[in-house]
Amino acid sequence: MQAEESIYYANQNFEKSFPVKGTKDTQFEDCSFKNCDLTEVNFSGCDFSNTTFEECNLSMLKFGYIGLDKVHFKGCKMVGSDFSNVKDFLFNARFTDCILDYAAFMKKKNRKGRFDKCSLKGADFSEADLSDTIFDRCDLSAAVFMNTTLNGTNFTTAFNFIIDPERNSLKKAKFSTDGLAGLLAKYGIIVASN
Repeated sequence: MQAEESIYYANQNFEKSFPVKGTKDTQFEDCSFKNCDLTEVNFSGCDFSNTTFEECNLSMLKFGYIGLDKVHFKGCKMVGSDFSNVKDFLFNARFTDCILDYAAFMKKKNRKGRFDKCSLKGADFSEADLSDTIFDRCDLSAAVFMNTTLNGTNFTTAFNFIIDPERNSLKKAKFSTDGLAGLLAKYGIIVASN
């Protein structure tokens, strides 16, 4: 049996379509995907570097052992996507205007990551390292933070989160006055706004 040869794409733009051949053990560098439905694609073993996904459907996708280095997701639907098995080495992803409800980031290291105007309802960040990450205008309703490293993380414009300070590392994390209620919820303390 002959081994599958690795396929390499550089500076390619994929719009509304995706190469059927070469979706496993394939490298994408400086590529862009626009308006693609990728829900059935097997990305297992692929590496993405300096790549942008824009207005793509990646819902329920399991990113099985893939590399994401300097990858930007813009306006993507990613409900239930599982990032838990993404390669830890050079994991660097940014999300802008994405629907990431019920996405899984368990045990991921995405230090200095960025989430801008994203819906992260029910997302699971258990045991993740999100040090110095920015959650800018993100809805974190029912998001799970359990044994999560949030040192230096910026929640000043995030909303609807509940984070237990006793079960997460929050050294130098930033919160607005409005966010205090999410930190004190387990104690039954009511924070009234003026």
